[in-house]
Amino acid sequence: MRKIIAFICALTMFGVIYLPSTADAASVNPKTLFVKKFPRERLTVSKSVDLNGDNKKEHLLITDSGNFYLINSKGVIVLIDTNYYSDEDPIFHILNISAKEKHVAVTLDYSPSNTELFVYKYQDGTLKKKLSVTGDVRIEISKTGEIKQLWKSYYPEGGWEIAVANYKWNSKKEKYVGSGQLPN
Repeated sequence: MRKIIAFICALTMFGVIYLPSTADAASVNPKTLFVKKFPRERLTVSKSVDLNGDNKKEHLLITDSGNFYLINSKGVIVLIDTNYYSDEDPIFHILNISAKEKHVAVTLDYSPSNTELFVYKYQDGTLKKKLSVTGDVRIEISKTGEIKQLWKSYYPEGGWEIAVANYKWNSKKEKYVGSGQLPN
């Protein structure tokens, strides 16, 4: 038995036996991992961030084809959503909800002044969509995760005024709650 254990130890020392560990997923370059799995996809934007306070980074990727992917801390690639096209490159925003919780917001800008916003919460190794709004004037995001949607409220006789809707994360309800002039 001792000879078998010594033999296995020797093989492991010389790299003949490879035993994967959870640290390996974190040490692999996410872009390399992604290109290996999807060689025809080209990355437009990417961001690496620890979303759940476990000291392991998750990786956010959007491709030229408009696909939004997450590579979680275990190295699993997850398709989150599709059709992420805009006049400019999409922008990732990280919302600090609490010390242990961050949300991912993605903004898509369209000329002349429209902004589409999607907000996701990291749950169970993937991202779950929690808010989707469009600001046809603009969207403002604070670092604490408060979102201000400025949109055009049209008069029946013509013309419009700027209306403001505010959204804030409610951890008890597990959703963003709106206040102010919410669009219909």
